[in-house]
Amino acid sequence: MGLIVEPEHAEQIVADGEADVVLLGRELLRDPYWPRRAATKLGVAPSWPPQYARAF
Repeated sequence: MGLIVEPEHAEQIVADGEADVVLLGRELLRDPYWPRRAATKLGVAPSWPPQYARAF
């Protein structure tokens, strides 16, 4: 597996049982906010860890 850039692709890989976990090396280097964007796109309300609340 590789070049996973869309949240739907990552979700489908796990749902189909092709993998137990999806790792996003290059994509997270390119866009560190990818998990937040993916959560929003998949209909999950993203949240920040409480420790980061003062920064935003």
